[in-house]
Amino acid sequence: MKQSDIYDIFDSGGLLSKQFVGYEFREGQLEMSLIATDLYEHGGIGIIEAGTGIGKSFAYLVPAVLHALEHDDERTVVATATINLQKQLFDKDIVQLFSVMDKEVPVALLMGRNNYLCIRRLQELRDSMPLAVQDPDNPVAKLIWWSSKTETGIKADVTWRIGSELWQEVCSDVDSCFGGACAFAKDCFFLRARRKAAEANIIITNHHLLFTDARSRSDDDIPFTEEAVLPAYQRLVIDEAHNIERNATEFFTITYDSRDILRMLAKIARSRRYTKGAIELLSPFSQDNDIAGTVLGEISNFTEAIGLLDTWLVSFMQKQQTNALLIRSHMHPMLSDFSRLAREVAAYGQQLSEVLQRFVGQLTVAAELEHIVLTLEHQASRIEQSVVALVKFIDFDSWTNDVYWFEMINSASGQRTVSVHISPLQISSSLKEGLFSKLESVLCTSATLELGDDFLFWSSRVGLPLNDGRPFITAVYPSPFDFRNNLLLLTPSDAPAFLERNSEPFIAYCIQTIRTAIHSSQGGALVLFTSYGMLLAVSQALSADLTASGINVLRQGEGERSQLLREFLSDKDSVLFATDSFWEGVDAPGDTLRLVIITKLPFKVPSDPVFRARQEALDSTGESGFMRLALPEATMKLKQGFGRLLRNTLDTGVVLILDSRVVQKGYGAWMLKALPDSYHPDTLTDGISDKIETFLYSRNT
Repeated sequence: MKQSDIYDIFDSGGLLSKQFVGYEFREGQLEMSLIATDLYEHGGIGIIEAGTGIGKSFAYLVPAVLHALEHDDERTVVATATINLQKQLFDKDIVQLFSVMDKEVPVALLMGRNNYLCIRRLQELRDSMPLAVQDPDNPVAKLIWWSSKTETGIKADVTWRIGSELWQEVCSDVDSCFGGACAFAKDCFFLRARRKAAEANIIITNHHLLFTDARSRSDDDIPFTEEAVLPAYQRLVIDEAHNIERNATEFFTITYDSRDILRMLAKIARSRRYTKGAIELLSPFSQDNDIAGTVLGEISNFTEAIGLLDTWLVSFMQKQQTNALLIRSHMHPMLSDFSRLAREVAAYGQQLSEVLQRFVGQLTVAAELEHIVLTLEHQASRIEQSVVALVKFIDFDSWTNDVYWFEMINSASGQRTVSVHISPLQISSSLKEGLFSKLESVLCTSATLELGDDFLFWSSRVGLPLNDGRPFITAVYPSPFDFRNNLLLLTPSDAPAFLERNSEPFIAYCIQTIRTAIHSSQGGALVLFTSYGMLLAVSQALSADLTASGINVLRQGEGERSQLLREFLSDKDSVLFATDSFWEGVDAPGDTLRLVIITKLPFKVPSDPVFRARQEALDSTGESGFMRLALPEATMKLKQGFGRLLRNTLDTGVVLILDSRVVQKGYGAWMLKALPDSYHPDTLTDGISDKIETFLYSRNT
């Protein structure tokens, strides 16, 4: 691969300009692709912030394709944070690129197992409700129809809302998978995706699967030259890289979750009208007439112990009046009953695992049932592993500087359970030693990585640079969009301060101001919140008024994310009230989105145990946890929310930030400086409406 190849594609008059009408040469895209090429040729690590409109996907995909054409024995993994971008890369970008280059290499899309429909489980569910599925509007009947049409079997390709409970019944699941012994193995969506990945030069996956693979390799000492969760690979591109600390933390956290265990126990023991539980199905082949009853008895004991522990944990969390609690060493005396009940759960789990292994060991089954035996063996091992976090948690004398915490979960049915977690205080060493240092080249990119600190905040959080003598390249390519003329930033300085202990005045202000702003923009608005509670309060107060004005109101939680985005994109005058995940990955070019409202600056809530522990760890060393962690992290997320508005060179619109701290606090100026330079006049609340209407509808008339 030569640099001239990159110029031939990206330079003025190159292949891209010849293939796409209206294509504009972007120097940042060309230079980013040259850096990616250099990493393929010489190895090393690259960190690139590429603003909206640079075209970073093509910038890293072109070198990946060219390298694969010359080195068909090497594989590149491209990992994104969101399924939306993952599918865009595979369904659109790579297809366009092959057309432009008139060349192809094998490319595969690979997601986590639970994203794929299991044909066998769907058939079993269908057989258990023969009358209901005759109704074409029945959700299971719709899935059966869809399963005969889809090529991927991926949940994200379903165009209607699927309840999470239904999907859990029919998705591919490690505990119920028969593998190659399944009658549907040849047509299995998940196995087909894995086979394609094994044959591909480029695999497009996500952060979750990337870190699952990294953890598997670390735990089992599997080199990157061999297959683990992902096939062998030596080249990595991490897109949406601003998310990797959060996502890696999740996958290096160990958890005890009673819900997962009880679901697994139900699969082992339960029977339906048309399907039998594994124990009932296999017991006729047992050489010991009593052992099946012993297994069911141990399942009952284990279930009862789990229930007692759940009851204690829920009561404890209710007394603490919180849904998430950081557990510190001085709290150990309060946890004596927890420790006792946890030891009982661990003991019963160990006993069940052992008796299941004995049950499996003395079976003599026909060949067609061997896959069920293998599944039961796997489940016995999983039961043993399911209490590891619990055992480590109650070994108080062996506590490290990890983060130990409880989390209460409220299910849709109103049932409460509490999960027990141990999270790493920092993941930089795990990423450095378990991922970055093991690969030939890694390119990390995002529209939001640099905060005027030469990448210091982000890179230090993820273990970079390596300082191993290999190239370490950083670059920033600002968006080519004209923010100064096309984006109006409003920050009313007279907005009331948000107070955690008395939020009603701020919420009342938000309701009135958001109503006025949305009417002024005539819809086309994305309203971003930092909590679902405030989202509900504001959206419920405004829904009737906006609907009466012909504005379609969409609310996160009332549909699948992809479904909400499709509906929002199809109606240019709709308004979407959203939180957290919608701060990024929303791509609504054109007139569909002309107003982004950010209700509060996205600081992490103080009750987040992992964040709190990390902030306190910085404070304890004499550094400022707020300045070193809370502020940079909030600023990075603010850049993401701000970046939802302008998605192409012709877009115009308004960003309205209702949190007055951004103009009243000293750190607010630092946050604003991290945003693209936009038209930002002094603003009071009563001037918002006129400014929005003038900017959107009057200035060019």
